[in-house]
Amino acid sequence: MHIFRAPLLVFLSVIVGVAALPVAQPSVRAQQPQQLVENVEIEGNRRLRDEDILYYVQTRQGDTYNPQQVERDFQAVLALGFFDKSASRVSTQTGPRGGVEVIFTVKELPIIRDIQFEGLKSVPESDVLKAFREQRIGVTKEAIYDPVKARNAVRVLKELLAEKGHPNATIEIREDEVSATSTAISFVINEGDRVRVVEVQFEGNQIFSDGKLRSQMKYVREAGLISRFKGTDILDRRKLDEDVRRFSFYMRWKVYL
Repeated sequence: MHIFRAPLLVFLSVIVGVAALPVAQPSVRAQQPQQLVENVEIEGNRRLRDEDILYYVQTRQGDTYNPQQVERDFQAVLALGFFDKSASRVSTQTGPRGGVEVIFTVKELPIIRDIQFEGLKSVPESDVLKAFREQRIGVTKEAIYDPVKARNAVRVLKELLAEKGHPNATIEIREDEVSATSTAISFVINEGDRVRVVEVQFEGNQIFSDGKLRSQMKYVREAGLISRFKGTDILDRRKLDEDVRRFSFYMRWKVYL
């Protein structure tokens, strides 16, 4: 039995050794050839020249194509504020020599040629335009129309109407195309009913009388002859919040005395 065990052991060792040999792997992988930028184009622009836009694009003809840089260039173009972000894009296509052509397709935001306020009665248009200028809304004639800025203009207009007792006013924006590069915008306003303060009540106050707290209110008063004359019976939520801060401060101050 000792005669046959040794050869069998050697034979199994050889089989295991062969099975454990690693499979040869290629030492060097084939490098992907780098593509060159054959051309950089601007499409869709009407007012702005190609060279004015390309000034902000770092990708140049003859550069090695870098998709990350192209995306940065696209964001730089959008950041100029002249183009509709939702309708602009950047794309690539194979050039005639096998390289890459980069194409920036833009849609210019129109110029505002006219601004109208339909249904506005409680606030003079001049006051509205003044508020737009003071708060730097950017909605004026001959400015670039930006939907985001227009929504900010709606916010300011609602605040002005609330000061005049119309906190529930609704406003819609209508665009009327004047030309391919310009537009007229209208703020369509429904002021709603004027809201007046009929009564001011205080609940939960145990230390101070209603009259004492009411006397601390400076901007909002219950409806009456004097308050109607002064306009202090008109509901303005910002002024009401200020009055709440006033009598809250008074209560804390009195408690600490």
